Amino acid sequence: MLLGIDVGGTFTDAVVVAGGKVLAQAKTPTTHDDLLHGILAVLDRVLDRVEAAKLRRVALSTTIVTNAVVQNRLDKVAFFLLPGPGMDISTLVPARPRLLSGYIDHRGRETAVPREDEVAAACCDLGDYDIFAVAGKFAVRNPAHEQAVAGWLRRHAAPAHITLGSSVAGSLNFWRRANSAYYNAAVWRRFGSFARAAQAAVAGRGVAAPVFILKADGGTMPLTAAGERPVEAVFTGPAASVLGIMALAAPPGEAVSLDIGGTTTDIALWRDGVPLFAERGAMIGDYPTAVRAFWLRSIGVGGDSFVRREGGCITVGPERRGPAMALGGPAPTVSDAMIVAGLAAFGDLGKATDAMRLLSAGEPAEDTAQAVLAAAADAIHTAILQMIDARAAEPVYRVEDAISDRRLRPGSLVGVGGAAAGLAPLVADRLGIACAVPDGAMVANAVGAAVARPTIDVTLRADTAQGYYTVAELGLRAALPSRRFALADAKELAARHLADRAAAAGIEVADVESVYDEEFNLVRGFSTTGRIITCWLQIKPGVFAGKEGA
Repeated sequence: MLLGIDVGGTFTDAVVVAGGKVLAQAKTPTTHDDLLHGILAVLDRVLDRVEAAKLRRVALSTTIVTNAVVQNRLDKVAFFLLPGPGMDISTLVPARPRLLSGYIDHRGRETAVPREDEVAAACCDLGDYDIFAVAGKFAVRNPAHEQAVAGWLRRHAAPAHITLGSSVAGSLNFWRRANSAYYNAAVWRRFGSFARAAQAAVAGRGVAAPVFILKADGGTMPLTAAGERPVEAVFTGPAASVLGIMALAAPPGEAVSLDIGGTTTDIALWRDGVPLFAERGAMIGDYPTAVRAFWLRSIGVGGDSFVRREGGCITVGPERRGPAMALGGPAPTVSDAMIVAGLAAFGDLGKATDAMRLLSAGEPAEDTAQAVLAAAADAIHTAILQMIDARAAEPVYRVEDAISDRRLRPGSLVGVGGAAAGLAPLVADRLGIACAVPDGAMVANAVGAAVARPTIDVTLRADTAQGYYTVAELGLRAALPSRRFALADAKELAARHLADRAAAAGIEVADVESVYDEEFNLVRGFSTTGRIITCWLQIKPGVFAGKEGA
């Protein structure tokens, strides 16, 4: 049996799945001030119906980190870059960085030495910063400078955490890798609080099964291993809804899905029952990252979104001030509007009506409720169109993509989440397409977490002219076993490192796929002097099926 727990911004859900069927499910309010209490409460409710000893795995997802990004509730990060020559990205990253000397070239060779005195001087001005991120250009070819700066930070400051860009992404794009390092550090403390509460809750209820966390690409990794790479958890909630939809009702043809929760709406695009991937990495806010993920976007519109008038117009979210006024909350919400409009039946109708009257410009409460729902649906509709436009504008690298029309034209919409029944049909009407809200929609994220398979990856790059290779995710730089080293050898060596990394994380190696590989010659004086080889392997994400999920 597989247990899935989704800790959302409003509710915490749990399901137990076996043989493709949901055996037990529960929903309780998320207790933000004491996450352990809420997780224990939902565990108690499902464990009343199944035996803890029969659980073979626990998998978690959470929108807590996603919500922190959407609402800009991130920790301060002291951000260090070693950019070397070339394009200045210091104005294109989420926080003002401190620029350091030192440069590794594209072949992994040191061409300028970093300076400890620059790091020491910066530490004198840091104040109360204790979280750091360090990213160097071409550090995936040689992480020595990032590692040196991290050592100096430990000497001259008192870091609680340091993220190195080369450890969170193996891709060469410096800008995306720097952004990934920043966000990894910015959510580290918040994710750590969640992880400790989840581990304590599971252990406190006598569950001995291993605990995993869902990743942005739809796979899972052990919760203990995720502590140093929490940026993977930024889209764990949205990824859970995608996998839940895959398990419940994968849409045919081209489609869009919405997970409309209490705090955010998570949007995904689909083609032929398969969610689309962000090929170069996910966007976090307005910043591109190297995090492999589904093509997702989260906006601050949900059932508990704070609603007010600004300049005479109804404004929805992204702030959440508490539950609906119908449930004793302090301010009007979208859920209050749904209750007054007859699209939801919970809480106190009188209090929900009072909430709409607070927003009224003289019209009846029912008309105000419709205006609130229209504003929420318009915001989601606009975000979907922006996603489709952004997807169509992505660079293409294959001839077939260049000559074909890549623009998505969704023919259906699938809605899950607590507010889907009320808002998803309104969004579908604006798109002019059919809408479906499948059975199990209220706990789709927990279902997705329960059935997601474990996955992990490695990126190996080899330079045969210099006789070395690197595995960025492991911080490894080593000599090649042979000068006669080709792409096939790289895949074999990468597979061994993948197996080692998977074993260390407690993951079984199965269904390995090549995400990306390339090989090109180095030429000097009209002669080939060597090759640069790149190989990116991963255990393929997906969902358990049949006996795997028993």
